[in-house]
Amino acid sequence: MTAVRHGPAHPAHAAPAGAPVLSPIPDGPSTGRHARVGSGVPSGPLVRLRTVVPAPEPAPEPSGRLVIDSSYCRLSPHLGARKVAVSVDGLPWRFAWGRTPIDLPAGRHLVEIEVEGGRNGWGHVADAVPVAAGHTVEVFYRAPALPRLAGSLGPARQRTAGLPVCAALLALGGLAVLALLVAALVLLAA
Repeated sequence: MTAVRHGPAHPAHAAPAGAPVLSPIPDGPSTGRHARVGSGVPSGPLVRLRTVVPAPEPAPEPSGRLVIDSSYCRLSPHLGARKVAVSVDGLPWRFAWGRTPIDLPAGRHLVEIEVEGGRNGWGHVADAVPVAAGHTVEVFYRAPALPRLAGSLGPARQRTAGLPVCAALLALGGLAVLALLVAALVLLAA
């Protein structure tokens, strides 16, 4: 343990005769601005030291959860190899097909979804989704069966946009292939 003495440590460092004697302020530690080199007398008034108090940490923002359930039609199996591009309030994400939870602050959020990799945004859809603090909101996205059509986004399972047209085109394509096979068989038999 070290003893602490008040006053100069060495007589050579003592204040010259006639210099004012400084005493600390009784309520707490204090400091002067700058001491004069010759006399050690502060060049300004003594000011009380300030106590540094750490800033309080902000309260955590209330948050909720958004669950996006994305799916596509079986008549468009090539979409399974692509990802779903999701943007919430301008912040982009890429997800695989299926259910994806996203934690968000409470409030209304602009949700934009489309199939990634299309030139003009296959199945692009945008909607404002309210998320309440402490609650989970589930939305369902369904990609369209054909390009250049909008996707479907809502609170319940969605229908596939363009499904009847896609089924008709597939049926016509199947009939055309069948007609070509029959024509080829007739030409080979003749």
